[in-house]
Amino acid sequence: MRNTLLSPKAHGVLDYALATSLLVLPSLFGFSRKVRKVYAAEGVVLLTYVGLTEHPAAVRPLIPFWLHGKIDPYNIGQFTLQTFLPPFREDGKVQLFNVLFTVAAGGVVAFTDWSRSPAGSTAG
Repeated sequence: MRNTLLSPKAHGVLDYALATSLLVLPSLFGFSRKVRKVYAAEGVVLLTYVGLTEHPAAVRPLIPFWLHGKIDPYNIGQFTLQTFLPPFREDGKVQLFNVLFTVAAGGVVAFTDWSRSPAGSTAG
């Protein structure tokens, strides 16, 4: 029995949702221009590497799914540290958004079955 809930496809779809949230929500919430620019850059980077990762929802599968799994923890760490930077720390709404985003992204990473290949078979 697996301890994880998310298939590679589910992980990819959730990553697209997370990236889209970085591109859309900061403007809707009225965050500062500086914060919006940071989130927009992060959203574009995330969309790019999600779209290029080998999973059923990929645009062009060039990055192996296992490698995507090695990159994700660094992104989570970066979002965690970002919480303490002045533009994020000084605005309670921004800080809350960043913490919630980090928890959501961390949950996606933590609950993904990294042993499955994108086709659903066990990776070797």
